[in-house]
Amino acid sequence: MKGFVWCVVLSGLLLSNVSHAAKLYRFKVDGRVIIKDHVPAEYSHLGYEVLNSSGLVVKEVAPAPTAEELAARRAAEKAKEERLAKITAQRKKDLSLLRLYAKPEDVERARQRKADEIESYVQLQRRRISDLEVKLEQSQGDAANIERRGIEVPADLRLEIAQLQNRIRESHNNIKNRQQEMIDSTKEFSRQYERVRVLQVYKPGTLDEDVDLDHVDQQLGVL
Repeated sequence: MKGFVWCVVLSGLLLSNVSHAAKLYRFKVDGRVIIKDHVPAEYSHLGYEVLNSSGLVVKEVAPAPTAEELAARRAAEKAKEERLAKITAQRKKDLSLLRLYAKPEDVERARQRKADEIESYVQLQRRRISDLEVKLEQSQGDAANIERRGIEVPADLRLEIAQLQNRIRESHNNIKNRQQEMIDSTKEFSRQYERVRVLQVYKPGTLDEDVDLDHVDQQLGVL
């Protein structure tokens, strides 16, 4: 009986201490719920609840993030920063492109002008090659006639033949380079054409992964 009375007294004292505490802290350690008037430093990372004198929760402190959670958070922040940087760079490119071409049709006209210019240059080089080949054939014929007479071909004639051959090679290289330029410019105009189409629907800076090309076609009336 005395033991029972002592337990009641002890419980009363504990309840009295709890009721007079300004704040209490409830947290779990290894699955056990603990209520104290402070959170020991070694358990603060587990998170806890702050209770008022009536035992009601007035504040919750979340557990400290784990190493994995911190790594995931840093990765997400880095991805966000990289995305913002990409958007900024894309917007700069888009605005520059729109200063050149307001509509896709403007891009097509520019592509056609470039194609015509390159084709005119190639045709000019081909005519130049034809003229040079005629002159080369004549010079080589003159040299052959001289050799048949047993006379050494004059140095100036040999130089003329070498120069004609070099000029023909140069024109062939010019044609090859401009044809490659045609291929490259066609690809670039195609890219610009598609981007200007997108910018008729989406705002500058919109990334490719955020563009719905079907939606672009619908908005521009493409069947």
